[in-house]
Amino acid sequence: MTRRPVGNGLWECDSWSVSEIHSERERSPSEGITCREAADDRIRHYDWSGLPLALHRDERAAYRFNLDSRAPRLFVQCDPDDDGRMVPTLVTASQDVAASYMDGGDEHVFSIAMPAALQCWIEAFIGRHGEPEIFLGKSRRRQRGKQHKDADRHD
Repeated sequence: MTRRPVGNGLWECDSWSVSEIHSERERSPSEGITCREAADDRIRHYDWSGLPLALHRDERAAYRFNLDSRAPRLFVQCDPDDDGRMVPTLVTASQDVAASYMDGGDEHVFSIAMPAALQCWIEAFIGRHGEPEIFLGKSRRRQRGKQHKDADRHD
């Protein structure tokens, strides 16, 4: 996480962003979540370690939607601690989960580009557990067989 002060001199507040995500497959879960802090000029960097990315079968449709987008994202949900730092509590590849946290308005959710290795891992997960079933509503089912006015016809 990166904290940058923004403002015009009189009023200043912090702007937070996720600077990078990396895998720690060799890390033991018993080590827990840890933080290393560094600063350069007025920017502070917080390197959080030990937060897992768990995939769930019932979220496959959301993972597929994310992977099929132009720029797949990872989402990090954070809570502020007593020192004003943003502490990551959840990492997810599901836009549905991220949106549910943002709906309340009090949660802090950040996104970052998903690394290619994680995209492959999620693709393998979906392949192993089957493609999600996407249910169409009545109106979309009715439209599925109809030709669009501007569609090319090959009779």
